[in-house]
Amino acid sequence: MGRNKLTNEEKTRALTLLKEGASVIRLATEVNVKRTAIYNLKKAAAPLPPGTVPPRKPGSGAPRRTSPRTDNIMRREVLNDPAITASELKKKHPALLGNVSVRTIQHRLQIALKLPSRRAAKKPLLTEAMKKKRLSFCKRYRHWTPEQ
Repeated sequence: MGRNKLTNEEKTRALTLLKEGASVIRLATEVNVKRTAIYNLKKAAAPLPPGTVPPRKPGSGAPRRTSPRTDNIMRREVLNDPAITASELKKKHPALLGNVSVRTIQHRLQIALKLPSRRAAKKPLLTEAMKKKRLSFCKRYRHWTPEQ
């Protein structure tokens, strides 16, 4: 098969070839797109005046809250201080991240910038083996005095 999206140049080329009588199947293989993309293009171009290319539909979803520049600043901050939190980032850059939620900052760092969050494991300061070694050392050198 092929891909589904067509550039404006490919759309104009496909529409002119369709006008000349080219088949949809041949045109799809030539432009390297699926047949449905050609059929959809044909259907979208039908009500428009001849020679007009159908415009791209607007994307769905809300616009991004952070720009690539903001993402780059957040990346730099996290690489400089890996222990910084999303709320600290927001407080540090109120002009850039004032209208961005903490959760969005976390998503940007974890998903888009591939900087997963990690938390250090809780572990005892001294393990039992360390305590035994220290105790044996102390017992061994209990009566030691420096030579003068």
